[in-house]
Amino acid sequence: MKVSTIILYIIIIISVLLSLFPILFTLATSFMSPEEVNTRYSSEITDANSNGFIVGRVHFVDISLIPQSATLGQYSELLFNNPTYLRMFWNSVLLIFPIIIGQFIVAPSAAYGFEKISFKYKEAIYFMYIIVMLMPMQLLLVPNYIMAGWLGIRDSYFAIILPAMFHPLGVFLIRQQLKNFPREVMEAAYLDGATAFQVYRKIVRPNLSSVIAALIVLLFADNWNIIDQVAIFIKEFFRQPLSVYLGRLAAQSPNIFFAASSFYIIPAILVFIWGFKHLTDGISLGSIRN
Repeated sequence: MKVSTIILYIIIIISVLLSLFPILFTLATSFMSPEEVNTRYSSEITDANSNGFIVGRVHFVDISLIPQSATLGQYSELLFNNPTYLRMFWNSVLLIFPIIIGQFIVAPSAAYGFEKISFKYKEAIYFMYIIVMLMPMQLLLVPNYIMAGWLGIRDSYFAIILPAMFHPLGVFLIRQQLKNFPREVMEAAYLDGATAFQVYRKIVRPNLSSVIAALIVLLFADNWNIIDQVAIFIKEFFRQPLSVYLGRLAAQSPNIFFAASSFYIIPAILVFIWGFKHLTDGISLGSIRN
């Protein structure tokens, strides 16, 4: 094996370990008891951590990936004595599922219209789609806020769900894959008397499974961690999603924060495992151009 190849493998392994360390640290720490978490990571000096690293009157963290005694105490405290956490969890679910379902309906049909149906100013409209997709989300908050006021949906989930349902990313990915779809197949269907909608429903749509699954993974990762939109539109504390509540939990209950964070990432990991093959296939297919 060449030296350059060995160096490349070492760099890749180090990069992977550095990327995984925060997740491994969070998972390992979640099995510490709440008392051990307070002892190791509290900035305050207590009887339990008075022998630790102290500068002035501040106790510094004592990081470890191995609990002194593994326990499910954090999870028990979180799930059975903290009903607010479960409420916020379901708030996140109520936000993300309409977004995914909406994109599942809107993105494939819009992409099909852009790619296979000819109409005036089609490319100009699509160009504006791309511009919107490239804009930072924070830049779009002001027009979204104004539009939500016109529609009378400020301080509601709809103010977050509707813009996310029509986000251009799905249209872009799916249209890129449709560029490689055999035009001869659709022309044959048209000759047999099929309408444009029948061609889409029976021929085109069933062949978009990989790119749609990849889109679902990307949408879930993006919207499961939603924060800025919630800060603008959702004022009531008990209607906010878990992504916002975690920051407050870190300050109020650090002894169960690691269990809360671990529980929070489980849905994202499950969605990623489900869509991993589709994610790689869908994005690679969507990037190929004839």
